[in-house]
Amino acid sequence: MKIITRKHYVPALAIALLVDGILAAPFSATALTGPTGGLAAARSGDDLVLSFPTASTNFYGLQTRPDLAQPWTIFQSGIQGDGTVKRVTITNALLAGQGFYQLVIQPSPTRLLLPQSDAFAILGHSCGGIQEQVYATGFDPVNGYPTGNVYLQTRCGGSGRGGGYHTTTYSASVAVTWDFAGNVISATTPATASTANPTFSAADLYGEIIYNAGTAAYLVVPVPAAPAGVTAVQSGDQFEVSWTPLGVNPTAVASSALIATPVNSTAPILTATVAGPATAGVIASLQPQTTYQITVVNTSIGGSSPASTPIIVTTEAASVAPSAPTGVTANWAFPDPAGPTDTLVATWQAAVPGDSPIDQYRITIVGGDGAGTFTQTVSGTTLTASFTVDYIPNWSVTVQAHNAIGWGSSSAVVTLGGL
Repeated sequence: MKIITRKHYVPALAIALLVDGILAAPFSATALTGPTGGLAAARSGDDLVLSFPTASTNFYGLQTRPDLAQPWTIFQSGIQGDGTVKRVTITNALLAGQGFYQLVIQPSPTRLLLPQSDAFAILGHSCGGIQEQVYATGFDPVNGYPTGNVYLQTRCGGSGRGGGYHTTTYSASVAVTWDFAGNVISATTPATASTANPTFSAADLYGEIIYNAGTAAYLVVPVPAAPAGVTAVQSGDQFEVSWTPLGVNPTAVASSALIATPVNSTAPILTATVAGPATAGVIASLQPQTTYQITVVNTSIGGSSPASTPIIVTTEAASVAPSAPTGVTANWAFPDPAGPTDTLVATWQAAVPGDSPIDQYRITIVGGDGAGTFTQTVSGTTLTASFTVDYIPNWSVTVQAHNAIGWGSSSAVVTLGGL
């Protein structure tokens, strides 16, 4: 005998099917009925038959994982709803020990198009707009991106000799490759136009789907699963974070959000966004001797993943002072002042922070001929300071940066001559 139980996942309707060797009451299909409108299961020998109603024309998919410690992976995708009950048979599932299955509704499709500017560059004409018929054809065998054919046409009318009116039709067939955000990567005009299949559909191993409906083509990209394998290594005042995307083609990740949340600390939450399918990024401005909980969220055009399982990292005590600021400049705000004073404006480039954030800059100016020494302190994000002083003598300007370990070295001296 075997036990099979279920669990309701929110927001996805799901059933968790636990299979083990414990003797129990006789197996019955009734015991496997899932939540209303969700996933249900029945036994057929050693096979497991999953069924679910489709109340819309959305695409549905099934995800699986061997145990609760593992991330969800795609079992089957691209099941288009049509108002009927769909059934999927998992061969020998009841011999596999244990497993979990989850039903997800896949995101709304993105229409694949050739921008009108690209269409015009190919046709050379646009009379009242260029009509497009787009048909997906598959996934590129080299880079995995969606491919298709676009048929362009525009009609231009005009008067001919003798005052007669005529129409000229301009048309072209274009082979197009898109990325997983629906952007055109390449568009070429083949010597021979291929035959369109208006009912074509296909899914790749990651669950991306392309399909044709009438004279339009669509792309469906799954919402990524929670990233796995997150690591964070401190380098100065930064965490160098890496991760592995799951549940989606890695090249379909449009951006990743990195979050470092202090634990039992009033330090600020730190975030960073990494564009594109990169699998590494940097979180800056770490406080010393602070424990952070780090998570990563991947986003595709289908939506954003759940946050990764948090990892906990504690930063080291501060030991490295900031570098000397560079790029220091000084100038007078009013080259022809009305009175005996003018405003000296100093600017500089941010210093390298060491292993804790820069919280202050100190600017010191010294006037020639005993005009005096003046000091001003500004925040660690401010890169300019102003002083109202006598404009006659020369003034020397230096800048220092401060972090948790103390003041760093002074910048090179910059001299501003009197007016």
